[in-house]
Amino acid sequence: MKILIVAATWLEVSIFADELEFVGETSQMVKKYRFEDSEIDILVTGIGLTFTTFHLTNVLKSQNYNLVINAGIAGSLTKELEIGEVVSVVSDEFGDLGIEKEEDFLTLFESGFMDSGEYPFTNGLLRTTDANMITGFRKVRGITVNKSHGRNDSISEIKTKFPAQVESMEGAAVFYVCNWLGVDCLQLRAISNYVEPRETAFWNIPLALEKLSESVLGVLRKLPVAVA
Repeated sequence: MKILIVAATWLEVSIFADELEFVGETSQMVKKYRFEDSEIDILVTGIGLTFTTFHLTNVLKSQNYNLVINAGIAGSLTKELEIGEVVSVVSDEFGDLGIEKEEDFLTLFESGFMDSGEYPFTNGLLRTTDANMITGFRKVRGITVNKSHGRNDSISEIKTKFPAQVESMEGAAVFYVCNWLGVDCLQLRAISNYVEPRETAFWNIPLALEKLSESVLGVLRKLPVAVA
């Protein structure tokens, strides 16, 4: 099986990468590994929608993969999730792509610029291609944004607007590209913090990275062997 793991930063993949057999580099962006019977490529795109979309598209246009896994940390919009918990994001959407009005924010679907069922969207959402491929994780809805929220007013607005549980800066971009290019995709996120007025003293990035590494390795061990 040939798998591409996509992350925004090397920090998010470095722990489990140490458990893989390093093979080499195909480019500045992609490192090649082996793990049991699978070929694993790791793509570090940089933080945010633009870098993720560009670099992921380039790689998928030049290489064939059975599966793309977007792995990273995320902020939780609800206290129902625990710091360090790893979740499977099964649906995602762009949380700040739209039209701002005096007292409201309208998505492109609400403003009429796009139809909510226009491919690859379903009711305005982008989805994992196989939510049942992995088990043992809480399934959640995400929003993807160009800025990590840290002010009371903007946090209140997104919580009112979107019934999501987690916030990232790359997830929806991965789903969008993979759906268009016909590649199976999953998104695993480890909760590093709650989305609230920024106070990093309450964050636990080391715990989130440790749990993310354990979870990614667990998923790799359970994936079916691709039949040629």
